[in-house]
Amino acid sequence: MTRLIYTDHWQGEENRTVLCGILNITPDSFSDGGLYLTVDRAVQHAKELIDAGAGMLDIGGESTRPGSHTISIEEEIARVLPVIKGIRQFSDIPISIDTWKSEVAAAALDAGANLVNDITGFLGDEAMAGIVASKQAGAILMFNPVMVRPNHPSSTIFPSFGKKPAFTAEELAGFAKLPIHSLMLTFLKKSIDKAEKAGVSIGNILVDPGIGFGLTKKENLILLQNLSGLKKLGFPIFLGVSRKRFISNILEENGFEFNPDHPTGFTNRDIASSHLTMMAAKEGIEVLRVHDIYYHKLAAEIGDAIRLADYATDLNLGAYKN
Repeated sequence: MTRLIYTDHWQGEENRTVLCGILNITPDSFSDGGLYLTVDRAVQHAKELIDAGAGMLDIGGESTRPGSHTISIEEEIARVLPVIKGIRQFSDIPISIDTWKSEVAAAALDAGANLVNDITGFLGDEAMAGIVASKQAGAILMFNPVMVRPNHPSSTIFPSFGKKPAFTAEELAGFAKLPIHSLMLTFLKKSIDKAEKAGVSIGNILVDPGIGFGLTKKENLILLQNLSGLKKLGFPIFLGVSRKRFISNILEENGFEFNPDHPTGFTNRDIASSHLTMMAAKEGIEVLRVHDIYYHKLAAEIGDAIRLADYATDLNLGAYKN
């Protein structure tokens, strides 16, 4: 199993969209917290995600949802390592470790992970970029609005990300004047520069617009509306919108059941999320981070089919039989 993650990997046969299955080994993640706390249950769910069509797994041991709390490095490592090792007993599927702590990343990469999904974009832990480079691993660099707008009403409900502030007071003041899509590009350019200076291979980098992290509903929608601007950075995009709060808000405003404790509300979130997957696949977004593979695979197949229409079979469709 190679550790090198090349850009060409992120769209498979005929440039099809990759679905990354979410596996949270936490008691408090916003959607599936507490479901996969034991190693056996977590590994079994990994098998289910792979069987359903996941082309990648994203494993996290610390929740970053609003209201969550930072856990120790030792506890985070203890949660994720046995699961990564368990998956490696039967699969060589690409695995990303969802952490901003370099110690956790190093341990996970040594256990068999391929990438680090850093929600601080290498700006939360000074050692992270060097760890990723030294192990020839891949990196997902996320735009983190909470870090650049810590006093924004949408940010104050989140935990603090990073071992120390990544920006000066003067920089933060300047950020307040930027529209959200410009702020995203400014943040990610700094992340990419840090990665390059540390020696991370350009072909091993993906970028994430940070949907749901300290953003207003409008800002989430604007970033999704302007994914083409993110593409101009020249890196594959890793997009996570599955079951995000702004989706539930849209459902609520339009009279649909949105409460995840209600069976219909739970399903509605996945169906609505999958519509964004269809849109993203049509636009050529390389990797989509999702909870439910089934709905998103249906959607991705439609989006891929439209985007790749030039390669479709020119089939004459028959009449309906009844």
